[in-house]
Amino acid sequence: MPSNAVISKGRRLAASGALVATAAGVAAIGLHDLRWIEWSLVASAGVVGVAGLGIARKSMVAQVFSRAVAWTVFAPAAIVAVVSTLVGHHPELTAVALAAGSGGALLLARPMLHAPEAMAEFAPSRFRSWLMAGATASTAAAGITGLIGLDFLYRASQGSTNYSFAAAAAFLMLSGSLAASALGVIRMRSWGILLGALTSLLTLVSAAVMHDAAGFALTLVAMPGLLFFLLPVLVAKRDRARSEQSSDAQARIALHHGEAAELPSRVRIATDDPDPFADEFEADAPPPAARAQHV
Repeated sequence: MPSNAVISKGRRLAASGALVATAAGVAAIGLHDLRWIEWSLVASAGVVGVAGLGIARKSMVAQVFSRAVAWTVFAPAAIVAVVSTLVGHHPELTAVALAAGSGGALLLARPMLHAPEAMAEFAPSRFRSWLMAGATASTAAAGITGLIGLDFLYRASQGSTNYSFAAAAAFLMLSGSLAASALGVIRMRSWGILLGALTSLLTLVSAAVMHDAAGFALTLVAMPGLLFFLLPVLVAKRDRARSEQSSDAQARIALHHGEAAELPSRVRIATDDPDPFADEFEADAPPPAARAQHV
């Protein structure tokens, strides 16, 4: 998709409305029996509603958070819809509705990732799509592990012998680490990639000892994060080894003239370093008219 992609206001509102409608659907499921309200679903609906507002914003942090929440709804709903159709020969209508709402929001808001503001805020030299996918997966994993930690904390406080405060604290710390790694990647910090790969691996280990739906959900969101964080590192190391064997990194200088004589030009200097967060420098050059006065 071109880097100058512009999304219309109507499309942004449609994406936001689709995810807010999904939040209303999740809340309706939690409130279907007022004698036994599913407060966890009601709280989750609130998070989805916040994501519905954030998916219309231009901030990359808001986009990654909102898309992570939307994927958390879309993936299980789509799986349930497909399985119910293949096994029961008729789709689960609630799952279809949730998948349609969240999936529609993801599709409608996709150009926001390539808007000029997003390209300027998150501009690694390489692997942009991979790193965005990894940050989104880590954010989704952070949300799920956080919910598991809160559930463990609640059950431990009720005196359940199968849950402990230590396990709850471990899941909450893992959730914070996953969220920090996603933020670090979006802020283009190399430690974010390393922390994301490590915490995604720890999440997979935690999911391996859980034999329930929560463990399966953790596996679904941890595997993409591990994949999209490790692959750029491995490819960058391979390319770095090749470049060291051939020659040193080459510098590239690009000069972009202003459209008018009184406007400054932009000078961009970058190196062919395989590191996706390698430094690039930009500076204003004097306008052509000003340079002519010094000749």
